[in-house]
Amino acid sequence: MVRKIINVLSTALLILLIALVIVLFAVRLSGNSPSIFGYHVFRVSSGSMEPTLMKDDVILVKETPPSEIYKDDIVTYRAKQGDMAGEMITHRVVTEPEIKGDVYFFQTQGDWEGASLDPIITDDQIEGKFIRKMPIIDKVYYFFFKPYGLITFIFVIIALFGYEMISLIISYRSIDEKDDDYYAPKAKKPSKKRKK
Repeated sequence: MVRKIINVLSTALLILLIALVIVLFAVRLSGNSPSIFGYHVFRVSSGSMEPTLMKDDVILVKETPPSEIYKDDIVTYRAKQGDMAGEMITHRVVTEPEIKGDVYFFQTQGDWEGASLDPIITDDQIEGKFIRKMPIIDKVYYFFFKPYGLITFIFVIIALFGYEMISLIISYRSIDEKDDDYYAPKAKKPSKKRKK
């Protein structure tokens, strides 16, 4: 029973680690953040939101209808103009949004003292509203992208894969042995003759 639990846990951990690697590499290659149930994870790439958010903080952002975004909310959006065009920016909404037709317009700005106002953005640029910092994910993210973290990760993958292979070989051998016992010719029991 204990061996079965260990096998299930090690398999689940292996699948989780492989999925994590695929997601992290996809994020790095595409520059996008995958959405899980409407939530995104982003990394703050500059100090424009200090002291609220520090450079390299990992944050959780939730997809939010524009009608639920108000003054003082922090949003992550994709810039369309200037030097940051195409980049994700996390800044604070500093005025109440304006609505023209079905389109919401937002004025954002960094919290850093002396930060200038951003160009006006529209609701289609917004990825979501800031929910919270994620310090644990932050530590894991940076651990695995440092040389010693990558070596540790590779070692864990190899160890789990090796354990799975050994378990598989042992289980096949035990099945073969049972099959041999099943199909082996059975010795005939000596018949007892009745005494007359």
